[in-house]
Amino acid sequence: MLVADVPEAHARLAAVLSGSEARFVQTLGEALRALAGEDFDLVLVGVHFDESRMFDLLRAVRAGSRNAGVPILCTRLRRLAFATLTPQALEVTVKALNGNGYVDLTGFSDDDGGNAAVRHLLETVTASFAAPTSAGTP
Repeated sequence: MLVADVPEAHARLAAVLSGSEARFVQTLGEALRALAGEDFDLVLVGVHFDESRMFDLLRAVRAGSRNAGVPILCTRLRRLAFATLTPQALEVTVKALNGNGYVDLTGFSDDDGGNAAVRHLLETVTASFAAPTSAGTP
């Protein structure tokens, strides 16, 4: 899986995703290079990725990368610094851009129990994604 988020989230996500193969990227450029050169079974992208470029990455993946049909799950691990974009607006926008889902993870503690709960939630959500029927169609 490709994990695109801010460096501050990598340690937490590594703990959550322990046992999974994950490639972490920090910038849109790194993500696009990885997507052009490798096949992934999931793209996990955080709201705060590369100065809030989550939607840019979502559009780029769906626009024709070799991973255009791969499920994309957008997440939030930290509180938003701005109040104008609500979790509901994020969810609607992710769906409008053909993302598979948005999950707010801010309510889970950053400890073994919280990380296990986040892992279980991510596994449950990603298991619900249907296999893409064609490139670019989630």
